[in-house]
Parts: sequence; C-alpha cells; structure tokens
Amino acid sequence: MLKINITKIDTNNNNFYNNLKFLLNFNFRKNLNKIENYVKNIIHNVKKYKEKSLLFYSKKFEKKFKKNNIENIIIKRNEMKKAFYKIDKDLRYILEVCKNRIEMIHSEQKKNFINNWKIIEESGNFLGQKINNIESLGIYIPGGEALYPSTVFMNILPAKISKVKRIEIFFPKNKNSEIILAALYLCNIERVFSVGGVQAIASMVYGNNILKKVDKICGPGNIYVTLSKKILHGFVGIDTLAGPSEVVVFCDKDSNIEDITFDIFSQSEHDKLSQSILICEDFKFIKNVEKIIKKYIPFLYRKKINYSSIMNNILLIKTKNKNESFNIINYISSEHFIFNIKNDFEFFKNIKNSGSIFIGKYTSESFGDYSMGLNHVIPTKKNSKFSSSLGVYDFYKKISYLKMNKFSFEKFFYLTSNFSLKEKLYAHSESVKSRLK
Repeated sequence: MLKINITKIDTNNNNFYNNLKFLLNFNFRKNLNKIENYVKNIIHNVKKYKEKSLLFYSKKFEKKFKKNNIENIIIKRNEMKKAFYKIDKDLRYILEVCKNRIEMIHSEQKKNFINNWKIIEESGNFLGQKINNIESLGIYIPGGEALYPSTVFMNILPAKISKVKRIEIFFPKNKNSEIILAALYLCNIERVFSVGGVQAIASMVYGNNILKKVDKICGPGNIYVTLSKKILHGFVGIDTLAGPSEVVVFCDKDSNIEDITFDIFSQSEHDKLSQSILICEDFKFIKNVEKIIKKYIPFLYRKKINYSSIMNNILLIKTKNKNESFNIINYISSEHFIFNIKNDFEFFKNIKNSGSIFIGKYTSESFGDYSMGLNHVIPTKKNSKFSSSLGVYDFYKKISYLKMNKFSFEKFFYLTSNFSLKEKLYAHSESVKSRLK
C-alpha cells in the first residue's frame, strides 16, 4: 500500500475552524506579485504593438509556432470540418449527443430568464427593464496536453443561444487538436485564432488589424491567463477568476466506499492543486476511505497528478452531526458538492453555497461535466457565496428605463429635489426645479 499522509481533522478540536481555514487550498495565490508584473508587461506591449507583439510572444511561448504573417494564425471552418470527419464515428456521436443536450438545457434556461418587465402607474409613470444581448464575446480555449471539448460547448453554446452577434475564439492549436476543432465545427464557428496565453487575452481587449476588441471574455486558462483577465477586468467584462478544481463530498456510513473514493479521484486528477474534501460523521468510514485511496492510486491513469493533489490538498473531516456538517459545507462554499447520504433531498434546502450540487448515489459529478447539460464553468474558492455557474444570463445586460408625465413630475417633485439637497447634490435638485419653468 502506498505511503501517503492524508490530513484528517475533527470538529471536536477547539481550533477546528482555524485549522480548516489554513488547510483550504489557496496555494495558487502564492508568489503572484512577480507573475502579475510579468503579465502586465506583456499586456502593455500587446496594447502598444498590436499584432507584432502577438506574433512575438506566440513564438516565444509556443514552441511550434512558426507563423510570421498575422493572417496565418486564423483557422478557417474548412479545417474544422476536416478535423470533425477525421475523428472516429463513436467520438463524433458522443460530441453530437452531448452538444445537443447542453444546447437544450441552456435553451430552457433562456426561456426562464428573459423577462422584459414594465409598470404603468396610475400617476402615469412608465418604468421597467429591458434586456439586451452583449454584442461581442471572446472565448479562450486552453491548448496543451489536456484538451477539453466539453469546455468548448459550455462556453460557446450559451453565448450562441443568447444571440451574441460576434464570437471570437482563441485556441493555441497543436498536433492533437482535432477533437477541439471538431467541437468548434459542431458549434458553427467560422474562424479561430490559433494563439494562446496572455497575448491572446490582451488582443481580445485591445484589438488589432484583424480583430476588433470584444465586450466580454470567457473561458478557463492557466495562472497567466487568469491574472491577465483579472488585470484587464474593467476594460472588458469577464466570466470569473477560476482557481484549481475542488469538490466537497458529504457521505455517511451507508455510502458506497468505492463511489466516494472515485468521486475524490475524479477531482484530484485535474491538477496537482485540485482539492478534495470528505465530510462524514463516521470515523471508521473515513479511515476506510483513506485505505482505499492509498490502495488504488498506483493503478490510476493520472497517478502522478492524483498523488500530488491528494498528498498536498486532500482533507478528511470528521463531524458530530448533520447540522455541523452543513455549516462547514456552506463555509467552504466549494465549486462542486456531492451529496451522498440517506434522505438526501430532505436536506437539500440546507445547502446555501456551492457552484453545483450532485445529489444521490447515482449522481456522479462527471454527469455535470459532460452529458446532462448543466454548465461546468463554476465559481471556485468561495466565490459561490456571491456568484453562479456560467449561463445564458452572462451574455445579457439589463437596462432600466423611466418615462414620466406632467402629473407624475408634480407628484414626485418635492420628494426628489429635497432628497438631493439633503445629500448636498445641489445640481441634482436644480435639474428637477428647472423643469418647473
């Protein structure tokens, strides 16, 4: 059995919450100042030198990038079509079915979100809210060894359903890119810029001779991409600042131990910084999970990543009761939450903070990642306390409007002009009074 130290903490410990706070994985935030300054320098140069810097940094960071003409970075639809028919039939079928399911779920989401409302009062006020599309969007698709066509669907399809007029895709293509290009083909994308990194994000914000700047940027990336989104937020809208993947699994003594163990492995195989947290009231079950983890790791396909993630970031928590467990779950506010206990739906109302919730023994988190249609672009690092998974609503903006008549003006004149005087905003008051003349 593999020798590995797995961190266990117990709520009976007086310093439990201090320990928990310390152990929650914020490692990816370390030494960011140096990286952030480096990213700012690239952004500055891309802003100043446009496509010259885009080509320069692409050659510097992408080993196989050999293009000298900015026009040559464009992948056209015909190449995507060739990639789609190059992959095997089974994979084409999987992509098409999952794409259709994701499309269907987000179309339903749109029906329940779009709501232009208005109120016409007796006084004659006419006010309300209208919803408009975001007009242009840049989507970043990571390249490298790990290629995720599911992420192509999760970002592009909600935007397409929301009728975003212009969608620009940046994807650093390599020799194994057929599956991503096939997914892009299914999404009816016309062109892709074969560039990645900070230079791609900065180009979306500032534009160049072949690319107009966009209004919002979506899509995951490494720490450099994430920091560039953070720095440029405000000049452009962004989806979220995603950290490493994370899961909380809540189980009891009757849960299937292998199911629970592979729920942990499914997150820890993402990245060495991924964090998996198990919460259970039964210490014997926790010890058995620990044994199974150590037994199975040597046989996992991504065992080095699993090992590193579990060695550094796994956390097994023993609690006294369900009330205490739910307090901890909501405190952690994880990206994914797996709910594998008896009478699960009875306790569903207790969960306030999580990016997505997977309920019951049949519901692996993997169904959310791929085939059921829920969006897997989800807030991490406690961000589920104030934000949601990506959806059609991210590609709309709400505009308030108001029209008043003379009767309504006279009714609200005193209230408005005097309220603004109380705040010492005298021109506000005068802009009301001037309308009496």
